[in-house]
Amino acid sequence: MNWIKRIILFLLVAYAILCAGLYAFQESVIFRPRQLPADYEFGVGEEMTLHTPDGVPLNVLAFQKPGAEGAILFLHGNRGSNRRSLRQTEGLVDAAYDLYLFDYRGYGKSGGAIVSEEQLFADAQIVYDSLRARYAEENIIVVGYSLGTGMASYLAANNHPRHCVLAAPYASITAMKNLWLWMVPDFILKYPLNTRENVARANCPVTVLHGQQDELIPFAMAEEIKEAAPERVELIPLPSSGHRGVILDPLFTETVLRLIK
Repeated sequence: MNWIKRIILFLLVAYAILCAGLYAFQESVIFRPRQLPADYEFGVGEEMTLHTPDGVPLNVLAFQKPGAEGAILFLHGNRGSNRRSLRQTEGLVDAAYDLYLFDYRGYGKSGGAIVSEEQLFADAQIVYDSLRARYAEENIIVVGYSLGTGMASYLAANNHPRHCVLAAPYASITAMKNLWLWMVPDFILKYPLNTRENVARANCPVTVLHGQQDELIPFAMAEEIKEAAPERVELIPLPSSGHRGVILDPLFTETVLRLIK
């Protein structure tokens, strides 16, 4: 019987170490920033720097046109930066609305590092507020892809934009954790990023595009988001698209452009 007790003790210790490690290092697990040199030049658009209350510079790449009455704010996915966002949103550069690409802390040319969900949301709000000072809020479209859908849905729930577009969204990071680490308690997670809950509270229509071949975020999560507010959410399935294919599908660009008209 002693060997059984030793095995149980070993498993309990291993479980405690796993939980403690995930809590302490979850930023490294969840966020995979792609940084750019401080002297990197995009060659297009106009760079803007916004500063957080604690002095961290946030890099925004803007494409402004004379007479534009509205703006598209794009929040990119993980392992991304404004350099990758350029390729993903090239079909929106010449839209009637101005286009703004935003790098989170530690991504691209933005400084600092992500340390809390509240900070992540607050930074997104700073960028949104800078647009609200320039454009009528009913002419602001918020677009999020993958990781960025958590912040985009937060902005939709706490402001009044014209529309919110979510490409390849997750129901929550908690739900994503439970796909692989269901044995780890939810309270350990510092970044629940509850997209489903945000959509349920959204102050604008929401359009969800999701690939039915998505190998990272199950299509069922898009359906769950739709169920959170059936009357407010338009779900557009992309039958042949995987996770990365959603943002490159022509229907993504067509959908955003349709919302401007």
